[in-house]
Amino acid sequence: MSDLVREQSVFLLHVCELVKKAGELGFSASAGELYRTPEQQALHVKNGRSTTMASQHLKRLAIDLNFFRESPDGRPMLISDVESLRPIGQYWESLDAANRWGGNWTTFKDTPHFERRDGAAAPPPATSPAAAAPVAGTRGRGLTTGSVGAQCSNARDDVESVQQLLNLCATAGRAQLAEALKPDGAFGQKTLDAIMAFQRSAMGQGAPDGRIDANGATLLSLCESLPEALEPPWLSLLYLRAKDEDVADFSSRLKQVMANRHIDTPLRQAHFLAQVGHESGEFRFRAEIANGEAYQGRVDLGNLQPGDGRKFKGRGLIQLTGRANYGEYGRAIGREAELLDKPELVETDPELCVDVAGWFWAKRNLNNLADIDDLTSLTRRVNGGLNGIDDRRRLLLRAKALLGA
Repeated sequence: MSDLVREQSVFLLHVCELVKKAGELGFSASAGELYRTPEQQALHVKNGRSTTMASQHLKRLAIDLNFFRESPDGRPMLISDVESLRPIGQYWESLDAANRWGGNWTTFKDTPHFERRDGAAAPPPATSPAAAAPVAGTRGRGLTTGSVGAQCSNARDDVESVQQLLNLCATAGRAQLAEALKPDGAFGQKTLDAIMAFQRSAMGQGAPDGRIDANGATLLSLCESLPEALEPPWLSLLYLRAKDEDVADFSSRLKQVMANRHIDTPLRQAHFLAQVGHESGEFRFRAEIANGEAYQGRVDLGNLQPGDGRKFKGRGLIQLTGRANYGEYGRAIGREAELLDKPELVETDPELCVDVAGWFWAKRNLNNLADIDDLTSLTRRVNGGLNGIDDRRRLLLRAKALLGA
């Protein structure tokens, strides 16, 4: 039996359970559309009834159901509003981590729509950074600040984000590009041609407009090919200024540290990555540029010996500063003497460079501030003030967009 047939079988069993549950909740149900041909899906996109050519209807892994309740005069009354159907949608998604209900989408509400994402993994443990997966259709909102295309604003970060997304979609087979785009943030004919190729092949547009608007259908469709959070291509989209080798070096280490420190919801992850991104200059700096002389004699940092300021200057993705803090972190990981003798290890050892950021985060209980989305207070805890607050906010918005937070 093929993997797709197995998925279809599980999907139909869940549909049976859903219809039974609907009856228990006082609804009667009638079946709508299950399978669509590519031609039918293209017509749905053209008519505005869908925003993607990657619909699960094409795989028989989506169904539209109509739900009714009896009206006072005894006739069946169609129920389509989100809140009335939310118990049914919640039940559907509770059956399996792969199940998605269209009423939870933010691009548009499609309350009759129930689908299964083939190949989706079982729910990860609560300590995994992927524990709270984003709702389908939410990733990408807020990623760009303006439009990309002919006669558009074409801000550098917006163009580079689109270029990276187009390359990801080409790799996923959703667009045929003459060649991979160079993600340099410069809008030109190759980028325009790639946008139009994507709109034709993935979105079924016969006459593509070559334009990607902030939060528009094309951008959100591009984001359907986003990789798993914290994978190198995902991190490259978050930190546009990072080098590929640094992204590859830190990706798996960040996953592990975030799991260890219970940074395990999209909102916690977004805040952590925003602070790490700013403090490290998007992975460009593993230690502060200044020589640390300004810290000499700082009693609050424990810098009481000659040369402590320079020796114990800031290092790590969230910078560890001062003899006292190096000692405390060293004790926490069982390497106090080593770090006091060779504090530069926090800069040169990639594992320590990332781990110290997680240690600092947990020590300051920053998950609590992330949970209430308090960027200002969180920045004060990290920085001691509000230095770089605008850049931290920029990175926070990008992280939220990529995580669907």
